[in-house]
Amino acid sequence: MHEAPTPSSLHVQDLVRQAFGWSESDDIESALQLQAALHDHNQWNPSMREKTLHKLKDQLLKAPKIVVIGAAVRAEKLRSYDEKTVFVASDGAVGALDDYTNLACVVSDLDGANYLDDAAAHGQIIVVHAHGDNMAHWQEKIVKWSRFVTPPSLVLSHQVNQTIPGMYNFGGFTDGDRAVCFILSLGVEVDKIELVGFNVERVGQWSGVTNPEKKIQKLQWMGRILSELGFGHFLNK
Repeated sequence: MHEAPTPSSLHVQDLVRQAFGWSESDDIESALQLQAALHDHNQWNPSMREKTLHKLKDQLLKAPKIVVIGAAVRAEKLRSYDEKTVFVASDGAVGALDDYTNLACVVSDLDGANYLDDAAAHGQIIVVHAHGDNMAHWQEKIVKWSRFVTPPSLVLSHQVNQTIPGMYNFGGFTDGDRAVCFILSLGVEVDKIELVGFNVERVGQWSGVTNPEKKIQKLQWMGRILSELGFGHFLNK
């Protein structure tokens, strides 16, 4: 379905786990439980998710410009793009959009608070990421979102070194750099991608509630990944 992610964008996941003392077994458990929870779901079963991914891939490959929105973005900046621009939002940064007309998807590990819920309630596509620390988040969200009149469409991602049917490891670590890895994994040309609101020195206004010190450490990893992918010139602008 998608191109292989770069080896470095996968290897960094092991490095991050080592740096923070996290266990891959926890990541595996969360991913497998999410896979099982949605296996027979009417709206989010593997067949429906694959259709969503195909639709998303087609949209992104055809888009003349894709702007990835980070948590430090200024809402007025997004209003400067023309109607042909397609947006991919990093988690809560979706809240910076005035509407969802040109939104392709949100890439999220589900701590984007009300901004993410609003996008879900409007039937947007959400690339849901499972890791060891967010099992309670995705369990709560799939129950809540399934009750919406217009539920979101889902694609599932993970960050483990094994194949999980119906889920993908697109590479990367934070929602922001994972969004870029996701777009690249679909075969989108690098020069079509622009990043806004990616700052590795301060926590963005659209970030979820978090430990500020640990968040800065995570942002430094994000910066490393984006720089290795050739997007370092978009940081801290």
